[in-house]
Amino acid sequence: MIEGLKKLPGPELIYIPPRFQIGTLLMAQEKYAEAESWLAMASDGGIHERARFLGWRGDALMSLGETEKAKESWLAAFLEGPRSVDIPSLKNRLIHNLLSSLEIEGGDEMEEDEMVCWLPVWGWLLGEFVLNMDEVAADHGAFAASLEKSVGSRDMAQPRLWFEYLRYGEYLRTIFRSDRELVRVRRRMRELSGFMFDRYMARIRGC
Repeated sequence: MIEGLKKLPGPELIYIPPRFQIGTLLMAQEKYAEAESWLAMASDGGIHERARFLGWRGDALMSLGETEKAKESWLAAFLEGPRSVDIPSLKNRLIHNLLSSLEIEGGDEMEEDEMVCWLPVWGWLLGEFVLNMDEVAADHGAFAASLEKSVGSRDMAQPRLWFEYLRYGEYLRTIFRSDRELVRVRRRMRELSGFMFDRYMARIRGC
């Protein structure tokens, strides 16, 4: 069956991409290296539910023992389309555990369906996800301006906006070391979510 699927047309020509089918079948056969490769091709195909494939790819990578790459894939999935990720199907427990802990601690602060959108922030707070600050470092002035524009236009969901402020704030705190600007950024973070800000400050003080 797998060999037959490999000969089918590309993912843009049929509704269910064969690359995804191959990847999931290989996962079931515990051929994780091949599965990761096919799921990577599926996610690179420009399909609508790319975040879902990134989630499954993270599962395959974790099964291979590629922990950091798996976390990168999961982080990308939840940043790109958090509600598209098929969490119940993920075999590894890391994402399940993150969501469960957020439900316990943040259940009174946010709606259940928005919790998945906060997983990038929550994952960083618990030490599972790493912040990529290359984009911030390339031109932090332009990055800051784009954040303020997003606040004014409301073209970015609150959890994603908070995550971007987190990246900027950590760049200012650990690399650029601008205390004056950091105060302004932290004020904005507190305005966006007092719950996440309190936990952010608790982690910073514990460093």
